[in-house]
Amino acid sequence: MATRDSLTQSWLRQNVLPYANKDRVYADIDQALNRFQALRPKSDVYTFDDGRTQLLLCLHGLLPIVYRGASYNIPLNVWVTREYPREPPLVYVVPTADMLVRPGRFLDVSGRCSHEYLQHWQRKDEGCNLTGLLEDLQDQFSREPPVYSKPPPSRQEQERPPPVPARPTVSAAAYQSAPLSPPRPPPRPEGFGPVIQSPPPPPLPPITRGSPSQQATVNRPPTTALNHANVIYSHQPFANPSYPAHSTQIAPPPPPPPPPPPSVVPFGAHGLALHPSAQSSVQVRPNPPPVPPVPIPNLLDEDDESPASPSQQGLPPSTLGPGPAPSHLPPRPPNPELLDLHRQVHHKLTSELHSLSKALALDAERLRAHQNDLLAGEPAIRDEMARLEAVKDVCTSVADRTRSAVQKAETNIAELRRKGDPEVDELVCATSIVHNQLINLVAEDNAIEDTVYHLHRGLNTGRIDLERFLRTTRVLAEEQFMKRALINKIQAGVSVMSPSVRPEWA
Repeated sequence: MATRDSLTQSWLRQNVLPYANKDRVYADIDQALNRFQALRPKSDVYTFDDGRTQLLLCLHGLLPIVYRGASYNIPLNVWVTREYPREPPLVYVVPTADMLVRPGRFLDVSGRCSHEYLQHWQRKDEGCNLTGLLEDLQDQFSREPPVYSKPPPSRQEQERPPPVPARPTVSAAAYQSAPLSPPRPPPRPEGFGPVIQSPPPPPLPPITRGSPSQQATVNRPPTTALNHANVIYSHQPFANPSYPAHSTQIAPPPPPPPPPPPSVVPFGAHGLALHPSAQSSVQVRPNPPPVPPVPIPNLLDEDDESPASPSQQGLPPSTLGPGPAPSHLPPRPPNPELLDLHRQVHHKLTSELHSLSKALALDAERLRAHQNDLLAGEPAIRDEMARLEAVKDVCTSVADRTRSAVQKAETNIAELRRKGDPEVDELVCATSIVHNQLINLVAEDNAIEDTVYHLHRGLNTGRIDLERFLRTTRVLAEEQFMKRALINKIQAGVSVMSPSVRPEWA
């Protein structure tokens, strides 16, 4: 167990690396696995509602609950999002094949859970973790289970008979060669005439008509003979042919009450016991009151591939003798319910086609507008590309000039570093004695000017008296005059003089 736990923890360490808060994710998942032993971690791709897919960690397994004193296990998946714990995990109830989800206030039909704990987590994620979520789900599911057992199939569905096969079209010749011979006569309903037994009719020559399925003898269980009375009702609208003198004679039955509307498919659709050989005694069900006779069609003169007429398909099983053939009956009118259903389907398809055509036209118009915009935008894109190429060329030239200037500056800096720092005297002093004397005279003149200024300020503040100020100023003025006269003489002797050393009073 310890080895398995260590393997699970090492697997978790490797799979929580893509998460922003991987330490918190690892701690919460490990705590949940220790608390609920039936859960297991896995890494799988989760598809969000907007179609995005992401590889997430998932806790899957069984959550034990106690409902009405009995223990149950609820299968669920808990997906841990990448923004965990700022975003709550995604919880799904995953029913098994014999379970169904019970939708509720906090559970939708897809199994997505949105309990109050998750809603509180979305508002404030402090204090929320996987263990608390699973404990809250355990408490909620114990009060209201999220799944229930799938109900077993009903007895009617279990005992539903197989679908009825396609109805074989039995021609009149088949009825001649295979008269009805049920194992035992069904109970005679009230209002019908007695069952009359007739002698066997003379055999007819074999006639080949229809497909093999029409000529085949159909054997059904005896229980299907109970539907024979209903079959007789379903063929009431067809006329009874007038039989020849040598055919079976049936006593005219008393007039029965009006038959109910047809509710059963024509003769031969339900199971009837047909036998290939004629019997010496045939039990014939009495027919409704006869309608005006119609001639029986001559089966020998008809085309073999022509389908049997409705009158032939609906004739009761009796012996038909040779005689004049009646003409074909008019075709049966179409079923009005079927016509109404066809009309509704046609109207539905027409409306759907109209709406689909309209939607496709709108889509085509929108796509055409997009195409026009794209075609119109191509010249603008080309012009913008040309302008950007020009800007690129300008930037390249400016970059080249800047690169050359930087290289020149770096060369000058290297040269200055090679020469070293100059002396102070070289920067202040001139290159000749005359210029050095001129610099000194200008400096002394400026010093005398500053001294007179400060003496004037001292006189104003009362630090020196007027007599002393006048005496000192007179001496300084005479000295300044002599220095300025010498400066003028030097300037007159020097042909070129730098403006930087020209005195302000000059």
